[in-house]
Amino acid sequence: MGQLTENREKESQSRVVEDLRRFGVITLLAVTIVLMVIAIFDRNSHGEAPIGSFETQELNEGWMLVEGNKEREVTLPTRIDRKPGETIRIARTLPADLADGSHLMIRSAMEDVRIYVDGDCRAEYASDLIPDMSFYIPSAYVVAEVDAADAGREVLIEITVKTAGAVSEVRIGPGNNVWFSVIRDGLIVNSLAFTTLIAGLILLLAAGIVSRFWKTGSALALGLLMIDVALWVLSESTLRQFLFRRPSMSQFFSYYTVELIGVLACMYFDEVQHRLYHRRYLAVECAAFLQILLNILLHAAGIVPLYRTLLISHIWLGVCAVTAIAGIVTDIRRKRVREYRIACVGMTAFVVLALAEMVGFYVNRFHVFGTYVCFGMILLLVATVIQIIYDEVKTYSAREKATTEMTFHTIETIANAIDARDEYTGGHSDRVAVYAARLAREMAADYEFSEEDILRVRYIGLVHDIGKIGVSDSVLNKPGRLTEEEYSLMKTHTEIGYEVMQSLGAGIPGLTDGIRYHHERFDGKGYPDGLSDTEIPLIARILSIADAYDAMTSNRVYRRRLSDEEVRTELARCSGTQFDPALTDIFLRLLDEGELNVATVRGIAADENGIMRLSSVLENRMHADLHRDKEVENPSHVRMLCYIMKLMENKGRPYQVFFIGVGREETASSCDRASEQWQQLSDAVREQIGPHDIDIRYTASRNVVALFDQTPEQAKSFIRGIREKCPSVMIDPLT
Repeated sequence: MGQLTENREKESQSRVVEDLRRFGVITLLAVTIVLMVIAIFDRNSHGEAPIGSFETQELNEGWMLVEGNKEREVTLPTRIDRKPGETIRIARTLPADLADGSHLMIRSAMEDVRIYVDGDCRAEYASDLIPDMSFYIPSAYVVAEVDAADAGREVLIEITVKTAGAVSEVRIGPGNNVWFSVIRDGLIVNSLAFTTLIAGLILLLAAGIVSRFWKTGSALALGLLMIDVALWVLSESTLRQFLFRRPSMSQFFSYYTVELIGVLACMYFDEVQHRLYHRRYLAVECAAFLQILLNILLHAAGIVPLYRTLLISHIWLGVCAVTAIAGIVTDIRRKRVREYRIACVGMTAFVVLALAEMVGFYVNRFHVFGTYVCFGMILLLVATVIQIIYDEVKTYSAREKATTEMTFHTIETIANAIDARDEYTGGHSDRVAVYAARLAREMAADYEFSEEDILRVRYIGLVHDIGKIGVSDSVLNKPGRLTEEEYSLMKTHTEIGYEVMQSLGAGIPGLTDGIRYHHERFDGKGYPDGLSDTEIPLIARILSIADAYDAMTSNRVYRRRLSDEEVRTELARCSGTQFDPALTDIFLRLLDEGELNVATVRGIAADENGIMRLSSVLENRMHADLHRDKEVENPSHVRMLCYIMKLMENKGRPYQVFFIGVGREETASSCDRASEQWQQLSDAVREQIGPHDIDIRYTASRNVVALFDQTPEQAKSFIRGIREKCPSVMIDPLT
């Protein structure tokens, strides 16, 4: 116990150090974040290195809208109703404090813009100035240079209406300061776009690399969707004049990318939803893609420009969104959404934010594209990554669990087969496993056992005697106490089991220790290695008590089971000599509090309801008959039948067992097996039993017949059929 206590103290100290380290790291990180927030937002910058001025002046008041000979004052930004092709003219005087090298800026909302100062055209942006430009010119910032000499002069902005007559705000400032607010305001959305683009490329590359090993359809589709969304946001960016040497070309790729969003989103949703709605998605994808091709052809032919077909493309985007939502709703109703519930959150957020982006285009003519859809894309990526990690962990856990269960089931089958060989301990391994697991559960709080640990104890208990596979039947099933030589052979089962299970030992902690050392004694007088005290692995000390308890509460050929009081007395007597005293105290407490259910009834194995198992009843009857020197003709056959019965019991499959014979049992020696009566009975039984039933000789005058997978009515029909042909037959059900 001293070593165990010392180990616990060391583990406790280690956990304290780990907790302190974790707390320190988290605290330091939290302090760092707080300091960064203060550094970003604190206005007290006295003594800090100056960055100069980026101030600009809003020039949105005092504008006069010129309408023929009339003028009226307007405040920017504003929307003025005009038909396409008509001109809007607004004018005002420039500020008196202009400095040389100043710039005046206004954003074109797909309109032609010209800026005049005292009749001199200082800047212009129009579709007729750009080769191959369509009527609908991409939005852009138009910047005119002014200087001190222009102070107080009139500035006239002329806008040729093409869409909705939107007039944006005007800013003026020294140098290129007018761009500062544009760059600052666009920093977040453009950073999101670049992040999305890089993440999409990485995801696409990673999916391509691992496609040989995993299904990567959803990852590929998501990577393409992210790249497409990022390219669209960049093509519509307020900074595209910095990003592209020819920003006017965005009139093409901005339309292509926005129209592809619906197609790629459907491809991704289709993969995530395991292609359950593949035909539906495929139809929508093909229709939307064909619409894109048609839009391109109409624009190339000069029939309908891309901007005019944008409404139809948006309708198809809406159809794609409705299709995705319909699939999600269907999966929610059918409870299939649990398979991708984390990704579903991201999918829903993406659809909602993408629709909000589209609505913003029609509701707010000054809407800056990209913020909503980028956030939606990031949420979708995060949700997808979490879902992938969750699925992989779940799959790995399930695969590991299945492998472990398969290993344990294989071991359990071998253990049951060994129990079937041992006519004196049938069901012993099952019961030891139950007792050991119950003891481990009671120890859990003090010894920090998890549910997995308790389950492992149970399975190791199942195979603790697996080494008996190497012990001969003459020793294993000897009716009586073993000689010294036979006992030495029996003891080798611990080492045989250890060697047999070496290959699995690394995968199941404690397996080989439990098999090899469960017959070691706390006082060092056990076998095979004479370990003592806490040198004996904990699993072996647990099994030692469970093994002895079952031996004392089960019938043996040389004695009946001990009484409950005798069992308790023996356990207490052997505490500190044969058994670990600390574990013995726990086990005795379970017995005293009635917390341990004995898995035997009158020394015979029983089920969880306390009903004796028929397989054990048959074993017990055979043991008793052998002990009374009755001629059980084929004990090995009977033991095999018992093993088959155990398998049926474990699977919950019904069966009935009968002893069938001619004449009374005491006339067995005079019964003529070749007699006409016996032959008639044998023929009747053979006709009545099915291909899966068993009929074997038990004694000279009795056969034991087992009927499998038959209802009680079918069993009664079997008995009636036998009695009709052999009225004097003796049929006794096994009870």
